[in-house]
Amino acid sequence: MSSYKLGVEVVSAHDLMPKDAQGSSSPFVELQFSGQRFRTTTKERNLNPVWNERFHFNIPNLGSLPQLALEASVYSMSKASQPRSFLGKVSISGTTFVPYADAVVTQHPLEKRGMFSRVKGELRLKVFLTVDPSPNSSDPVPKADTPSQASQAAAKEVDQKKQSSAPAKEQQNPKVVMFSSSAPSQQPLDYALKETRPLLGRGADKPATTYDLVEQMQYLFVRVVKARDLPSGDAKGSVEVRVGDYKGTTKQFEKQQNPAWNEVFAFSKERMEAPVLEVVVVVNGKEDPVGVVRFDLTDVPTRVPPNGPLAPEWYRLDDKKGEKTKGELMLAVWFGTQADESFPEAGLPDATAPVDASHIRSKVYHAPRLWYVRVNVIEAQDIVMADKSRFPDVYVKVQVGNQESRTSTVATRAHNPIWNEDLMFVAAEPFDDDLILSVRDSVAPNKDEVIGSAIVPLGSVERRLDDGIIHGRWFNLEKPQQKKNKDKEKISCRIHLRLCLEGGYHVLDESASCSSDLRPTAKQLWKPPVGLLELGILNAMGIHPMKTREGKGTSDTYCVAKYGHIWVRTRTVLNSLFPRYNEQYMWEVFDPDTVLTIGVFDNCHLGEKGSN
Repeated sequence: MSSYKLGVEVVSAHDLMPKDAQGSSSPFVELQFSGQRFRTTTKERNLNPVWNERFHFNIPNLGSLPQLALEASVYSMSKASQPRSFLGKVSISGTTFVPYADAVVTQHPLEKRGMFSRVKGELRLKVFLTVDPSPNSSDPVPKADTPSQASQAAAKEVDQKKQSSAPAKEQQNPKVVMFSSSAPSQQPLDYALKETRPLLGRGADKPATTYDLVEQMQYLFVRVVKARDLPSGDAKGSVEVRVGDYKGTTKQFEKQQNPAWNEVFAFSKERMEAPVLEVVVVVNGKEDPVGVVRFDLTDVPTRVPPNGPLAPEWYRLDDKKGEKTKGELMLAVWFGTQADESFPEAGLPDATAPVDASHIRSKVYHAPRLWYVRVNVIEAQDIVMADKSRFPDVYVKVQVGNQESRTSTVATRAHNPIWNEDLMFVAAEPFDDDLILSVRDSVAPNKDEVIGSAIVPLGSVERRLDDGIIHGRWFNLEKPQQKKNKDKEKISCRIHLRLCLEGGYHVLDESASCSSDLRPTAKQLWKPPVGLLELGILNAMGIHPMKTREGKGTSDTYCVAKYGHIWVRTRTVLNSLFPRYNEQYMWEVFDPDTVLTIGVFDNCHLGEKGSN
């Protein structure tokens, strides 16, 4: 049983369907989640009831939340032969549940139960996840099922058993579709659509696994964990992993006999020419190494998924004569593919020059959620002017981060200007920027004076998911900071604003014709995903040289793919105009009418830079 609880606050309902002879109803709400049931109190003869009652459900397992749903049904209590009448229902998927800090009251239109149901109105709920439920929350007794409902549930259970006993259809492996065109292409031959037949990991007789949309690439993995009993001394040293001309180096250690690294190196098997792997402990300033461990590559084991990772072992160091010497290394050596969980963190040694692993590893980025910030500037009161001989020409300037906007200029004699203008901005979570506004007076062309200013933290601004009413707030203005007096002084003038974070819209951070996500900002409004998008990035051909290295044109390329709020970046393939990536990624799809964007870039952080 998870320690988390699902909190549901039943706030109110609006414009319900009348069910009694007096043109009214006596509504109550029944909540169901994961086999648990609660109900609110009954509001007698009220088509716009207000409950403000809170309930908490146990969550059996947080991992099962996407498969669960909260059902809220509205009924009208009746004294006639029929004990209750159906007024509508609301179903909320578990994928939209958010922590209490992000939860807001959401208005849900009531849905029909069947084709002939007569339903209208809305139900306002606040749904959230919490660890410590409020002790003051109501604890109603679960309502027992009526005999007719019990018989219906029993019949439904029998039907489900029959369906489960039926023989399941054999699962067919997904087919790999090859694209080809029989009609003559209008594009040049180099850019025309071509048919390819790569040897993918997913075959007709193999189950679907990770990296089954790409070609398997073999790597030699070497994990250098730690050392012990190394010769004492004050010199700095490191461990070098060598396979022929390829070499990977760990971080340096200093004045330590038992250093630890826990670093992984991956050598491409197709590039290896030497038959021996050497792990050498070297000390700066000395030609002879402290010791070496050698492995014959024909004796290195191959890890076959789903086997667990290979456990590291202690190996005694040999000197340059091949005799055992003082000191040991803890190592793990195995052959594997890019599907190995050690591959993303592994350093990829290159023969040309040492490379910072942080610049070439694959990465996954999550873009922050963007919100529209609506600022409705209504009015200001008691504007104080330094020059009493003229009427002010006042406007309001608003700034959020690097975005600035302003209202129109209002000339007023009463010192109480009115604008009632809307200004829109975009802010990203976690709202590190503040909303800064200042009331200014245009004293001359291209010359303004600040009358007063105010700072509003975006975290304190109300969030809105629908067309609900946002109440205005008055903010006191402060005088601009003077050089002599560092403390800001409050003045009598103030400004009236309506502020809200609009969660019912999607902030377009891409071109509208190439958008990969059309969901609104608020998670409570997200619908369940319609499927999964799998992308296998195989290779690129005919890359244009972007830099010169050793007198030859070359490129260090990586591929970037963006869909939704997730960006992925493959590892950088060094010194190749025909790079092979063979990496696989997956996204949830919420709307099929969206676009996946893919691009290839040259890594300008590596080697000699050219015209990137």
